[in-house]
Amino acid sequence: MRRKQQILALIILKSAVNKMSIGLLFSTIGAICLATSSFAKNKESMLTWQIADYFFTMIANILLGGFSGAISIAVSTIRNLLMIKKWDSLLTTIILVVIQVALGSYVNTLGIIGMLPIISSISYTVTTFLTSKVQWLRWVIIENMLLWAFYDFTIKAYPALLMDIFITLTTLIAIRKHAKKG
Repeated sequence: MRRKQQILALIILKSAVNKMSIGLLFSTIGAICLATSSFAKNKESMLTWQIADYFFTMIANILLGGFSGAISIAVSTIRNLLMIKKWDSLLTTIILVVIQVALGSYVNTLGIIGMLPIISSISYTVTTFLTSKVQWLRWVIIENMLLWAFYDFTIKAYPALLMDIFITLTTLIAIRKHAKKG
């Protein structure tokens, strides 16, 4: 009987390691898409790259136990699609914020840290609704990455944490590059 328990424990451990490895891989792919978005020349291109990021990062968050982050990302995907299609309005923005707060709070198991993706997404939702100025959007990406860095550290998404830092730095480079042009 003891041998069967050891085998079961090894199977569970291997499953958890595989789940985490796949989660970290998806997180890394998503982060590369987000870094690419910071060099976009227009809002639509930036939002499209961010949708690719959201797809990979949402799966990563689910695999790593970051459920409020996954909800935040799902709502953000809808937001970006509405903006690309020019279907966003004050009403849709308010509805998305309410959905995000309600669902994100409901699935949050991490306390205040679990609220960071929700805060991050709401700030980006409001900013993208209010402006098309890419430089402003880049500053909000930095704010978002700093909030996500704390969240990723908490769910042990260490490669994602490194990518958050990398994206913050690449976005700062993009800000500087585009400030020189303007």
